Amino acid sequence: MEKQDLDLLNRIYQDAQVGMQSIDKVLKKSTNENLNKLLRKQFEEYSKFADRCDTIAIDGNEEVKDNSMFKKIKQTAMIYFSLWSDKSNQHIVEMMITGTVMGIIDCIKAKKDIKAKDENINQLVVEFLKMQEDFYEKLKKQLSKV
Repeated sequence: MEKQDLDLLNRIYQDAQVGMQSIDKVLKKSTNENLNKLLRKQFEEYSKFADRCDTIAIDGNEEVKDNSMFKKIKQTAMIYFSLWSDKSNQHIVEMMITGTVMGIIDCIKAKKDIKAKDENINQLVVEFLKMQEDFYEKLKKQLSKV
């Protein structure tokens, strides 16, 4: 597997892992069942993309790399601190919108910066971006309901 292909897979995998970790933490604080249903669906989609990255890497005799422990701890602390100050469902939706937009931005940058040779990986990035954009729209709608 080409280095840039693995680099792009790692970016998608790590972004999916960040999304899953965030949703896992937020679901423990959310009390809105409609929001929770949406977040569980978003978690499932991130999980599918992480699995696809892992499968592609394994097929290429490679391994995707998880986020560093420092990054995981930092992210968890930021989520808990933000929820400590405001546990409202509106704030939770705002946090998830912000995180999803950050994921969209990172995906666009990764797509621009890393030119994969494998077209399946390039297509995966396009699908990952589309999935995040779809959830951004759903989260915006959810904001008016909480």
